[in-house]
Amino acid sequence: MATGPAPVSFRCVNPLRGVAAFALGALLAVVGASCGSSTTKSDPRGLLQAARAAVNSSSSLHFTLTSTNVSTKGTAITGGRGDLARPDQIEGSFSVTVSGFIADVMVASKGGVFEALLPFQRHFEITKPSAYGLTDPGQLMNQDTGLTRLLALAQGPRVTKSERLSGELLDAVAFSVPGSDIPALPDAKPAVPVELVAAIDPKSHELRQIQLTGPFTSATSNSTYLLTLTNYDEHVNITLPPTS
Repeated sequence: MATGPAPVSFRCVNPLRGVAAFALGALLAVVGASCGSSTTKSDPRGLLQAARAAVNSSSSLHFTLTSTNVSTKGTAITGGRGDLARPDQIEGSFSVTVSGFIADVMVASKGGVFEALLPFQRHFEITKPSAYGLTDPGQLMNQDTGLTRLLALAQGPRVTKSERLSGELLDAVAFSVPGSDIPALPDAKPAVPVELVAAIDPKSHELRQIQLTGPFTSATSNSTYLLTLTNYDEHVNITLPPTS
């Protein structure tokens, strides 16, 4: 008996399935790439090293200093702003508390000479930074003893929650350093480690902000200083003002 052609089997194929599979594959590729780019974030010491290199390669910086819970007994720095330049220069002002009274002191330092101008004075005077609760802030740009040495001395560095500053999302690394190694700021109990958090630009690796918490102005309670750094490598020319 003659037979007709074999029946043709049709399978319904959803044309969107291939598109979905392609999209899923692309999404997984993007996720995989982003996970790969987080290697730097998972390496806190590498972040600190990159930030240290960025600061050390800059000829100058603008700084802003704020504080909380600073003791009102004795003499202590509560804030400040100005410019730092290599190798040992600073020009700006500091807010100083003296036995509960606050004064804004203009300062300039270069070549180991530190000058200050109090609100009631007409001329700068050569003095010692210790008169205002400081060691020489001009040394903050010193690669061996200044700010970036803290990044090299970091103990137990760990990546923490990202921070946002002026619209930038920054990587944050928390760590501690011996209190005796803190530059410029006073330390009422140097045997106690100081806790720090460094906020670093993930693209340029510039150190944008560093927070320091420790017994700076009191041996029995902690205070916090927040140092913000901007204007990397701008042309800064610092000269000592006349003293008479």
